[in-house]
Amino acid sequence: MRIGRTLTPAAAPLSFANIFSGIKAALNGDCAQERFREELQGYFQAKYCFLVSSGKAALAVILEAMKNLHPERDEVLIPALNCFSVPSAIVRAGLKVTLCDIDEETLDFDYVQLRAKLNNPRLLCVIPTHLFGRPADIYRLKVMLAGSEVMIIEDTAQAFGGECAGHKLGTIGDVSLFSLGRGKALSTVEGGIILTNQADLASRIEKVHARLPSGNRLRTLKLAIYALAITILQHPILFWLPNSLSFLKLGQTIYAPSFAILKFTAFQAGLAYGWQQKLAQFKDIRKRNVADLTVILDDLRQVHYGRNQGEALNLIRLPWHIKSQSLRLKILEKSRQFGLGIAAIYPFPISQIPSLKKDFQPEAYPVAESCTRTLVTLPVHPFVTLRDIARIQQFLRNLHKDKEVRRLWQTEEDDIPADMTSPKYSLEKETC
Repeated sequence: MRIGRTLTPAAAPLSFANIFSGIKAALNGDCAQERFREELQGYFQAKYCFLVSSGKAALAVILEAMKNLHPERDEVLIPALNCFSVPSAIVRAGLKVTLCDIDEETLDFDYVQLRAKLNNPRLLCVIPTHLFGRPADIYRLKVMLAGSEVMIIEDTAQAFGGECAGHKLGTIGDVSLFSLGRGKALSTVEGGIILTNQADLASRIEKVHARLPSGNRLRTLKLAIYALAITILQHPILFWLPNSLSFLKLGQTIYAPSFAILKFTAFQAGLAYGWQQKLAQFKDIRKRNVADLTVILDDLRQVHYGRNQGEALNLIRLPWHIKSQSLRLKILEKSRQFGLGIAAIYPFPISQIPSLKKDFQPEAYPVAESCTRTLVTLPVHPFVTLRDIARIQQFLRNLHKDKEVRRLWQTEEDDIPADMTSPKYSLEKETC
């Protein structure tokens, strides 16, 4: 067990001042929620905004509303590499998950494969994902769907504050969702945002939203305690403690379609006070950290996903492709020992979720499957200091000095050494 400075893979820091604002808002009623909603509408230039308990709750609400608009359609197309919350929400809404493989160079849809899947009379919508904050090509998808009734849900859960071609991510599709979970670009402990400019869809969402349970005092108390715990224990000085407690299941991504769908609380809206300034500050820090870490990865001739047209991206985590599986596992183990926050991504693609697996056979999604075995992420969140960046850079340089490691940098191995197949390795999972 490591005791000492330990980085979490992703984080959006909360302060005691944020918690005070949340408590104050909870005591003053619903005005904080209305203020937050109006600020979001202004920031994104969106006509309609709805606030719910989580990002997956937001998706489930959107899907139920869409199903009311097009009851004859019941299939939802998503990338095969995705957070398990996405299929959880689709099943929660009573719809069927369909998959498309991804492009290894972009982590976006494989658009050649995607085109063949769009001509489906039962297809309700497509959900492109801005994975880790990397912009998906929504414009290309819109062209492909021109004249179709199939709608685009822009999954911006991991990309709050991101932009593409001068437009804010979350404003390009028919409707978008954001997550305000603890590992996202901005956090209110938990929470979800729905944005749209389509009046007919918004009216259906409003009907679904109106039926959702509101927060009570017990829920507000639980959120306040959770916020306080995160504020204290997510800091690198103390994160080693919860990180060492296996029963907390930190970093695990879980398929669970039976989650609650609730309204946003006044306490959460209070936590968001001053969010635009905080979002801009966090974005600057993350982009700086991405830029610094891509330098060392470039020096070592490593494949990463930190830039777009030469510019450092606004990511919540920096994906890095490691060809050698044994080297990848070694790096993850060493990262745990040194508290560097380098982490695996999802344990397997959506197609291999046990309770869904039979629905996708015999179709295969080899790129998505390969990425779950070859990708890791580097931490770039606001807790990551320049000294932490230097530690990670030195760690990578030291690894590269080893002749055996240098050989593995450039090779692709399918055989994992026996000492790297124990449960401590196989439990590498990461929060959506």
